[in-house]
Amino acid sequence: MKYSRGGTLIEVVMAIIIIAIAAAIFISYMGSTYMRSPVSAGLVSDQYKLTEQMEILTSKYRQELEAGGGTIADLCAFKTAYVDPLNINGVNIVDAAGTSCNFTITDTTNTYTIAANSALLVTLTYQQQTLKSIFTK
Repeated sequence: MKYSRGGTLIEVVMAIIIIAIAAAIFISYMGSTYMRSPVSAGLVSDQYKLTEQMEILTSKYRQELEAGGGTIADLCAFKTAYVDPLNINGVNIVDAAGTSCNFTITDTTNTYTIAANSALLVTLTYQQQTLKSIFTK
């Protein structure tokens, strides 16, 4: 009895074609992933820089709270002293339109106007990233 081991030429050609198609799909997918990865890494880096600046600001806020016995007398002065000078690599990161001692907050049900100097809204913007925080007396 004769045993046939191996495949016909058609089977070999079909296997090569299938492998080539799979490789082409894999390369096109990996190519686009590698091309976009520096953008993602840059966004994460920018967000980290903003978070780091907000942590520094929060630390100064806590120091002022401790020095003031649990309250900050003048949040506008705190803004001038600590918020306005914030920068990353010489670029000012404070969004002046979104940083104020007197601001209005609107949600789905109401609009709330915060009295002057009772809270401080801080908006930091760097590249395509934005970070907001509210500090209270």
